[in-house]
Amino acid sequence: MDGELGDLRFSVLGPMRCRRGGTVLRLGSPQQQAMLAALLLRPGGAASAGDLIDALWGEEPPPAAATTLRTYAWRLRKLLEPDRRTPAVLVSLAHGYRLVLPPGAVDAQQAEQLAARAESEAATSRPAQARDLLNEALDLWQGEPLSGVPGPYAERQRSRFSDLRLTLLEERLALDLMLGRSAHCVPELITLTTEHPLRERSHGLLMRALYHSGRQADALAAFRRVREVLVEQLGVEPGAELTELHRQILNGETAEAGELLPAPARGSTVVAPTAEAGPPAAPGPTMPDPPRPAQLPPAPADFIGRSAQAEEIRTALTAPVRDALPVVAVVGMGGIGKTALAVHAAHHSRAAFPDGELYADLQGCEALPATPDDVLAAFLSALGTRPEAIPDSTAARSALFRSLTDGRRLLVVLDNARDTAQIRPLLPGSAHCAALVTSRTSLAGLPTAVQLDLDVFTPEEAVDLLGRVIGRSRPATEPQAVLDLVAACGYLPLAVRITAARLAARPSWTIASLSERLVDEQRRIDELRMGDLAVEAVFELGYRQLTQDQAQAFRLAAWADSPDLGLDAAAALLDLPPARAEVLLESLVDAAMLDSPTAGRYRYHDLLRGFARRTSQALGSEAEGARSRLLAHLLIGARSAFHLAVPGDPVAGALGCHRTDGVDGPVLADLPAARAWVRAASPGVLGLACRLASEANGAGAAVGDRTGAELRAVIDMLIALSPFGPGALGGRLEAAVLALVGAAITRDDRFAEGRARFLLCGTHLAATRLDEARAEAELAEQACRAAGDTVMLRQVLNDLGLIAQTLRRNEEAIRCFEESVALARQLGHHSGAVASTVNAALTRVRHGQVAEAAETCERMLAEVRALGDTAGTAYTLYVLGLALHGLGRHQEAVDRYRECRTLAAHAGRRDREALAGIRLADSLLALAQPALAVAEAEAALAITVETGAQRDQGYALVALGRALAELGHLTPSQERLHEAHTIFERLGLPDVADVATLLGELVAPQAVG
Repeated sequence: MDGELGDLRFSVLGPMRCRRGGTVLRLGSPQQQAMLAALLLRPGGAASAGDLIDALWGEEPPPAAATTLRTYAWRLRKLLEPDRRTPAVLVSLAHGYRLVLPPGAVDAQQAEQLAARAESEAATSRPAQARDLLNEALDLWQGEPLSGVPGPYAERQRSRFSDLRLTLLEERLALDLMLGRSAHCVPELITLTTEHPLRERSHGLLMRALYHSGRQADALAAFRRVREVLVEQLGVEPGAELTELHRQILNGETAEAGELLPAPARGSTVVAPTAEAGPPAAPGPTMPDPPRPAQLPPAPADFIGRSAQAEEIRTALTAPVRDALPVVAVVGMGGIGKTALAVHAAHHSRAAFPDGELYADLQGCEALPATPDDVLAAFLSALGTRPEAIPDSTAARSALFRSLTDGRRLLVVLDNARDTAQIRPLLPGSAHCAALVTSRTSLAGLPTAVQLDLDVFTPEEAVDLLGRVIGRSRPATEPQAVLDLVAACGYLPLAVRITAARLAARPSWTIASLSERLVDEQRRIDELRMGDLAVEAVFELGYRQLTQDQAQAFRLAAWADSPDLGLDAAAALLDLPPARAEVLLESLVDAAMLDSPTAGRYRYHDLLRGFARRTSQALGSEAEGARSRLLAHLLIGARSAFHLAVPGDPVAGALGCHRTDGVDGPVLADLPAARAWVRAASPGVLGLACRLASEANGAGAAVGDRTGAELRAVIDMLIALSPFGPGALGGRLEAAVLALVGAAITRDDRFAEGRARFLLCGTHLAATRLDEARAEAELAEQACRAAGDTVMLRQVLNDLGLIAQTLRRNEEAIRCFEESVALARQLGHHSGAVASTVNAALTRVRHGQVAEAAETCERMLAEVRALGDTAGTAYTLYVLGLALHGLGRHQEAVDRYRECRTLAAHAGRRDREALAGIRLADSLLALAQPALAVAEAEAALAITVETGAQRDQGYALVALGRALAELGHLTPSQERLHEAHTIFERLGLPDVADVATLLGELVAPQAVG
């Protein structure tokens, strides 16, 4: 990160602030600050849009929550990195945002780091240094954390940081007492106990301070006060430690060192006596020490990453105040590094368990897992029990184990657990102990303090592990090959370790050569083995634990070609009712063979998907039936979405020749539901399209066979989704459509070719590649005419008109639109006829026939409103606004643009919403309202930046530049116009000449002046 961005510093331990060097930045509205706080304080600085919406609004987000988030993100980028074209601090992820900052850029992180250093100093008998570090941490608080920041997430963080401050303050006061500063602590402790009357530790520290200051009576009175408060407010007596402290003070039991006995409260900072404390008390009679087991396996020598998870485990295991045994569970798929993390965290927690560590591999995935009887026998022997004294029954052994561990500080690590039943007898009963468990299965019913669902490595962690094994120099010479290799491993730690071991054993191999061997999904599993390490063997262990129904569900659901899979689509694949499918899929999640990123959605790790498909193929042709059912399910959903997006369009009846008998499809209630379904289903649709295209390209059968029918069906499915815009289908659409065009040509299927080329023309249009769009549209026209596909020919002619319109070939555009209108009326396609008619009206506006265009739009507006076509109404209003503007009726144009923008937003048409805002700015400028025009142009520009619509971004920049010039801001105006000129020049649009003229007009007055 460069110096400018590295100078950013954030404060959350008080009113939220940000500084860049010596400059204080204004962070915007409280809601915008809430979004920033949610990113600053989440691990890795990353959050999905859903998480951010929950953080800001909880269970009742506003209807435009996602849009508001994008606006906040745009504003924050302008604030945090105003001079950057490519975001480097607030970067976009697939479904959210990530804040990239250097370590320690947030004061809360600094406080936690200082606290950790203080703990380390205290553990090495340096109490004065520990006290100074805690004071430094406490000084970072500048009032109530996140003061004034709204939202449930901020409220939780306020509570967390307030509790952290109290804990650090108590730790610092405990160190003050240890350093002999008892009298100085009394006033602060009186204030602390008054403000927080239910914190027993604070009261205990006050009692100690008073007693060591020679105020025994006041110490006893302090106990009476806290007892009255606890009984009155909570109905409970003081805890055992506070009661014992009262007894000691009452009896005057003091050690020669001046400390009360016993040692400080369980879990508090413990520091060895210093010279100030005097010599230790003389020891009394002693008994032989019980055995101290130290059974942890060696700490992993090349352990990397997982620092946040390791710290979370250590914190939970060593929590200073607890009423029950802390149990931490680490759960995840095979090969994900559960054991390595657990052993690493256990070694870093040993200091808190002076009585030792017990370890057992429970072999939960083996055919014969370890029995609790055998494990208990080993534990009892390690704790000094003679073999003949070990009871016979599991219950008796467990009871004896709990007795022997009572009062001790022991850490018990139970690795590779099968289920909760195997674990329960092995848990100590004492809260002084702790248990750390790893398992592939979700341990429902286990009373865990923390359950970590372990994920794969980050790319950085995977690369780090590879470099540690093969040496740092080799990855540095092939940086892209390294990234490709760890991605092919799915960032699974075991897979990365195996590839690293293979490369280390073959120093003459390039990293790229091994990466290429992992490209093929089926070959990949075979490549990921080295010596006794094999990914397939680890997966096989988990697969063998599944029931027959679970195993079949695991195999069949893997044939969905998408990052994740919805429940309804999964039910179609499995040929089961959704309720039964959900039971099976959830059981696979519990077994760590599937993941569930959100309720009702499921996903595989890439390597597990490959293993599942490989296993399925070995059993026969079950995949064909599963895929056919999935295609039918998706086609039903796409048709339903199309009906809602374009009501009354006869194209719907011509989409899909694939049989859908016996398959349930989604029931979409309204347009918002359709948009949501399209967003969720599109990755699977595109994945299925690519797979079918690949198979069709390799098949030599006639068009009428299964592959040919499926090819046509998937093309029609993409056409059915096209009203939702190319953005709804993600960045893979063009590659999928190209593959479908190639497959149609290979099979000499002119019908499929025409429709696929129509789709390809649409992707080129969306990217403003007009020459390519025109070429594809002309080829699509030829194919549709040859196949007699009148329905699609009408669509293609409309697109040809749009292309000619953009290139200002107005007469050609009008001819195409008029033929498209004629075909639409022949087909009974009312909304299509309206759309092409309005397109022709837009061309007439640009051709100078403004009055005729306005009259046409007024007539069409009534017709399109009657059809209930929201998107069509918005478009008609937009063109009518252009015509009215051209007639000099600017206020009427403003009204039409505003209505258009509202309807476009409701219909999810962000492109139309932005264009309406751009033209609204033009009309406001004509009404001599340049300030309002600037605001509208900036808002429209933000939308175009978010959607990536480059041509529209150029138009927004032109509108903004003109409005700024009208306000006299000539330099910013020229900058915006130069940006627009660059965009139009890159896209090859004729608008470049108009912008050059505007720039010349701006420069000329300055030259004269």
